[in-house]
Amino acid sequence: MRDEKIIIVRPLINTDLEKVSLNFENFQNTTLRPILKFQNDLIMDLFLNFNTIEIPKNALEKEIFVKNIIQKNIVLKNKFIGLIIGLFTKMEFEFYLNNQTEVNKRISQLITKRIIDQI
Repeated sequence: MRDEKIIIVRPLINTDLEKVSLNFENFQNTTLRPILKFQNDLIMDLFLNFNTIEIPKNALEKEIFVKNIIQKNIVLKNKFIGLIIGLFTKMEFEFYLNNQTEVNKRISQLITKRIIDQI
């Protein structure tokens, strides 16, 4: 029941599922990207309210700034990961438990890119 409700609220994202992809790429495209899109407002609010330093205007400096904050601030990084894994189905969560390091890395990379593109 919970899994069906979670799947229903996720936005559809156009991906080329016919391409042969690794388990991680498939998980990223079918699970992570829709959840990130669904949680976008919370991701941006969390980042903007957690960060008290002025964001650089220069694109390169902004990218470095965001990457550094997400990589070095473990509390913030874990909050982002929690925003995402809380919307996993039971099967996705089992995959996550078996591949935590790789999935966390992908979550952080996707969130970093999403923030950079929007600030």
